Amino acid sequence: MGIGSAALLVSAGVASGLAGSIAGLASLFSYPALLAVGLPPVAANVTNTVALFSNTVGTAAGSRVELRGQRDRLLRLAAIAALGGAVGAALLLGTPSSAFEAVVPWLIALGSV
Repeated sequence: MGIGSAALLVSAGVASGLAGSIAGLASLFSYPALLAVGLPPVAANVTNTVALFSNTVGTAAGSRVELRGQRDRLLRLAAIAALGGAVGAALLLGTPSSAFEAVVPWLIALGSV
């Protein structure tokens, strides 16, 4: 990996961390950066998800005060998120990578709206 690619990924990582903790939009920076350095779309998606998990944990830990008293709500939303993640994983694994590559720009655009 060249220095330019490494710099791009570091910059995208910092921007993703900030955007993720502020507005939940981390993938709008990190996913395109992973594609730009040459990762295939499915590998970029998996790498992005694993890399941003620590950001999610850190954001939740930093929000402990605001989350107090929200246990029932958090459990309900976590169950919905887990179901959505399972459906997404099944679709990702069950469809050809070309279909994933075609739909991702639209999903990113929808997420940015």
